[in-house]
Amino acid sequence: MICVAVQGCRGGTGASSIVAGLAQALVNAGERVLCIDLDPHNLLRLHFNHDWRDGHGWANAVNNGQTWHTAAFALGSHLHFLPYGHSDIDVTPTNILHGDDWRQRLKELDEDAYRWVLLDLPASSCAQDHFPADVTLTVVHADPACHALLAKRQFQENDYLLINHFAPSSLLQNDLYTLWQAQYSDCLLPWAIHQDEAMFEALAHKRSVTAYRSDCLAAQGIRNLAAWLLARHEEAA
Repeated sequence: MICVAVQGCRGGTGASSIVAGLAQALVNAGERVLCIDLDPHNLLRLHFNHDWRDGHGWANAVNNGQTWHTAAFALGSHLHFLPYGHSDIDVTPTNILHGDDWRQRLKELDEDAYRWVLLDLPASSCAQDHFPADVTLTVVHADPACHALLAKRQFQENDYLLINHFAPSSLLQNDLYTLWQAQYSDCLLPWAIHQDEAMFEALAHKRSVTAYRSDCLAAQGIRNLAAWLLARHEEAA
């Protein structure tokens, strides 16, 4: 079972959209996937047409002493979604993402049921430091705010940067992209997910962009990400 944690460098970078699109791309490749929303904002559900009023999720199960992963919903034979849910538990990032707790929780999953576990982490500089994942993807925009935040970031092994909403016509974005290629050459993924109106249209239709418009530029970029992850772990196997 391969665990991929995805988080935004800051809020609004589109990390949840990437998680939903990546899940569908992996399912389309024949993989079995579980998506877990670890963000108290509960926004990942919007990409899976999950009722906003439904309060069930892993946080509720933990709070009520129940088995945390039984709150997952089947979205087909190969895709399951586990919402955060509505809960009164402490929602500080250090509590949600305590590495020892989640290391044990992930061991409780049936390895025959899922090959991939995708985690939508809250945008937090401390989240990736203690979280047990095989790969951590930090989603960034090529803008000055992300550039300033990345300067404070300490990268660990298997941490990678993914540029989202990239506009090739923007001189500023191209300049930052070139600069990041030099500064973060070991962890910057060699392609960007292009700015694409279909990404926002997909959310309005309560679907992932990969399911909504498989032919669009954003979906192509996410399929590149899925192919890279598949190849990376085939080589490691």
